[in-house]
Amino acid sequence: MASYQLVLSEAAARTFAQLSRPRQRQAGVALDEVKREPFREGDFRQRDPAGRINEVVLLGGWLVTYWTDHAVREIRVVALEHADEG
Repeated sequence: MASYQLVLSEAAARTFAQLSRPRQRQAGVALDEVKREPFREGDFRQRDPAGRINEVVLLGGWLVTYWTDHAVREIRVVALEHADEG
């Protein structure tokens, strides 16, 4: 099976870029886990303003909010936050 591409929204990319190097490594592990399982269902779901259902998973202390576009094999990460923050 061809792999999926991980695509970060501007907000998720900004969050990632502002993290310390150790936190970037931790978040990267969580993002890799999401990429490894493109058909994964989230721990819960939430609807975005466009009406699309987003999966939300808690991985290694990180909340990752995303939706998967299977037609183009992309996982769209719309939000990334540490579970201790927010």
